[in-house]
Amino acid sequence: MASRICGWCGDRTHMTMVLDPYKLPEAVWPADYHGVIDTDRPVYMAAFRCSNENCERLSIGWADLYKVAPSQAKAELPRRADLNWEPVEIRRPQYSDIPKEIAETASEAHACLSIGAARGAVALARAVVESTAKAKGITKGGIEGKINAMRDKGIISPLTADTSHQIRDDGNSIAHGDLGDDPISQEDAEAILRFMDLLLGEVFQRPAELQRLQQRSKERKQGNGAAATAGQGPGRSGGDFSAGGESLLQQTG
Repeated sequence: MASRICGWCGDRTHMTMVLDPYKLPEAVWPADYHGVIDTDRPVYMAAFRCSNENCERLSIGWADLYKVAPSQAKAELPRRADLNWEPVEIRRPQYSDIPKEIAETASEAHACLSIGAARGAVALARAVVESTAKAKGITKGGIEGKINAMRDKGIISPLTADTSHQIRDDGNSIAHGDLGDDPISQEDAEAILRFMDLLLGEVFQRPAELQRLQQRSKERKQGNGAAATAGQGPGRSGGDFSAGGESLLQQTG
């Protein structure tokens, strides 16, 4: 059985092949170094069922099987770790300690990236950067001014501000229709979204976590102080114990 995150239910699950694989037309087989169809790499496709009992929906998996006879494809295809899948796994990370609208937009950016929509992912990342500034009370001017204002107010570091401008530049190219000037690759988009997550961590998540740690420390100290006070009731002080001890010694001496 093949193992993957199901594109339907989002669970990591086993995918059981339910129909025998069939060989696709040569037009979709990979090409060799000379651009000629590689006849040693026929592409096989099959239907797989999700093992999650609350899902059990079918996905399609396919791969090129190097020098595999048709009679061996049924056993070989499920073993492949590099199967291509449809529907694809859609990644939608959940964010804590971030305003709802910003968190949803950042999650949507990752969803775009997971289906190969690099331009959409970068455009949404740009929106996240600008919305972050607005959430911190910086509402005037364009996105460049907002980034600089976050830097000047100490909300983000100078290095973070410089990288934010790269997101701004890439997002502006897409927003203004300059699609062919500087194409966005999947790797470029992945790097930009990693930075977007770091920005959100710096502005929202890290301060929230530090505040929780401070509160925890404060509550622990208050709890220890209350416990110490409760342990110093009448008749239980060190002086009372010593006096009682002297009396007992005199009576028994």
